[in-house]
Amino acid sequence: MGAIAVSKKEEQQIERLRKELRIPTKAGVLRAALKTLEQHTAEERLREEIRESVRRCGAADKREHRELAQAAVGRDAVDT
Repeated sequence: MGAIAVSKKEEQQIERLRKELRIPTKAGVLRAALKTLEQHTAEERLREEIRESVRRCGAADKREHRELAQAAVGRDAVDT
């Protein structure tokens, strides 16, 4: 693979981050950025899967909890 074309501004951003993060090379900054983006993407994908699961199962869970609450027997009634 070859060099990546970046603007002067992007070059300055990479250099600033390299110094601030104490990463020895510009390629290291890009590797760190890619790793961070991968983690962020995986976390967002997981959040979306959880939201979808809650959306799908939420109504059934509410019905089940309502049925369980209606069928619940107080402890005092059992002990007497």
